[in-house]
Amino acid sequence: MATTSAPSSTVGRESAASSASEPTAHPSIPFRCELCGLSESCDYRGRRPPFASKIELPEECYVMRDPFAPPPQAVPDKPASEHYLLLGADCHSCRRTVCKASECSFFYGATFCRQCSVQRVQEFPLEVRSKIKKQFS
Repeated sequence: MATTSAPSSTVGRESAASSASEPTAHPSIPFRCELCGLSESCDYRGRRPPFASKIELPEECYVMRDPFAPPPQAVPDKPASEHYLLLGADCHSCRRTVCKASECSFFYGATFCRQCSVQRVQEFPLEVRSKIKKQFS
């Protein structure tokens, strides 16, 4: 019994040592809009994407590096903030995950899904109500 536990602990140490020396890959975060079904892997969820320097988003969002843009170091005169795509956020009211498409969400200080925007339209300022009604009509 002692011989089987010794090799497994040695293997564990070897894999831990080798993984410590290898560069760590950024985990992929699944994103799926609960209204339209848009599904994509994003690189970050939060307010300060590390790959978009000097940017702080007004709410936690699902963000990915722009797959169509060259890496920031390839275009030094272009700000790093132009190398990301904002996929979506969680609805401020119901916490449903929605994309930023105008058919799925409305932004007014925070992201609201289509259903919450329409159901709570009277809670928004008068000038915002008309935008919500126009957007979702």
